[in-house]
Amino acid sequence: MQQSAFLKLPKSFYGLVLPEPQQNARLVAVNHSLLDELNCDLNDKQLLALASGNLTDESLINFNLIPLAQKYTGHQFGYYNPDLGDGRGLLLGQWHDKNNQAWEFHLKGAGRTPFSRRGDGRAVLRSVIREYLASEALHGLGVPTTRALAIASSQEQVQRETFEPRASLIRVTPTHIRFGHFEWAASLGKEALDALIAFVIEHHYSELADLPEIEQAGALLKAVCGRTAKLMAKWQAVGFNHGVMNSDNMSIIGETFDFGPYAFFDDFQIEYICNHSDVEGRYAYNQQPKIGVWNCQVLAAAFGQSVTEAEQTAALDHFVQTYNQQYVSEMNAKLGLATQQDTDKDLIGDLLVLMDKQRVDFSLFFRRLAKLGHTDENELRQLLKEPSEFDEWFERYHLRVAQEELGETERQQRILANNPSIILRNYIAQQIIEAAEVGNFQPLNDWVKALHSPFENHPSLAEFQQSPTPEQKGLQLSCSS
Repeated sequence: MQQSAFLKLPKSFYGLVLPEPQQNARLVAVNHSLLDELNCDLNDKQLLALASGNLTDESLINFNLIPLAQKYTGHQFGYYNPDLGDGRGLLLGQWHDKNNQAWEFHLKGAGRTPFSRRGDGRAVLRSVIREYLASEALHGLGVPTTRALAIASSQEQVQRETFEPRASLIRVTPTHIRFGHFEWAASLGKEALDALIAFVIEHHYSELADLPEIEQAGALLKAVCGRTAKLMAKWQAVGFNHGVMNSDNMSIIGETFDFGPYAFFDDFQIEYICNHSDVEGRYAYNQQPKIGVWNCQVLAAAFGQSVTEAEQTAALDHFVQTYNQQYVSEMNAKLGLATQQDTDKDLIGDLLVLMDKQRVDFSLFFRRLAKLGHTDENELRQLLKEPSEFDEWFERYHLRVAQEELGETERQQRILANNPSIILRNYIAQQIIEAAEVGNFQPLNDWVKALHSPFENHPSLAEFQQSPTPEQKGLQLSCSS
């Protein structure tokens, strides 16, 4: 393990601080699949030392780590906040995999930092389990996301709405640089902004390094907007609601970042709000693509000292074009279609209107669409309050499938390969958390393993492949989640 490359940036981008380690912590979850992907040979003693913030442990002595808290700013619910930064997280260092790709190790729940403001810098078991589950669920679904490597927990109590057990998590990603880093850099001036742009190109967009220097900043902005657009399309297609799409929660490499009151759909609602703190619905499901481009506008403004107005416009246009193409592609895959036609957008939109009207279970509908026209078609129709209202759409869908010249078996296979049999519903996450809070981490480990292969049948989880009960549906959470 090596020191973070982020230390190469000017000191105005970070503050050096040691973690406040947990006392008598134990390692309660290890993502062995991710360890294998990283070709990482850290042992449990080293993982516990890292995950609990005990960097003075003898097992880490050869790493000579220099932990740091990053400084950034950002727009929160539409308003600029200059006082942001890593308030409870520290960048510990980085690991290089067998392809020499660098992966940052970040400790969430590390304790107070120079940017904690009035916070205690700690995390609780509930919140780190939710991040662990969501990041691995999205990864299994093929959605770009940060990853979770390990959780350490202790008997130390942290006061939130009630007293909860303290925990911390090692988050892994190529970079933790956010849109908000560029907002901070812009406030410092062109020299700092250009330094950050050059750093990001060198370490994360090396394909742009051969461009003429005068074109590199504009090309980076365009590339980031394109990746963000693809991420928004994937969120919409899998029914993922982020809940807090502030610009400081947007990754510069187009990954899902900072998990709070997120939710995967139970019943589909176009205007669904998963965060009960979002009283105006700014981050509702149907607003996510619009907020994605809004955040890219904020990013483009931050680039303003280093790009032209034409480059800003081109980058934002690229977002719109990329999103529109990617969204139809993602949704067509869910419908079992292999090509795109001009009428597909209407076919998709009309379906979602019907699903919204009848509050149809989002994941189950698309999975069971494979049964349409078969003897077990009733399993699909049972999801519909008024099945006859879907008959016209089903007929249009049959005609569209016929234009593909797909065999029925291929249609079914495409649907099952693009629609999960299991999804991380909030009630499931809550059951896992409640088990962990009484010392039973087996459900957590079992579910993470299952979420890595969500398109398989998982007969042992059959009870979770049905519509939730009314009591299980629609669990809303707040920003403290």
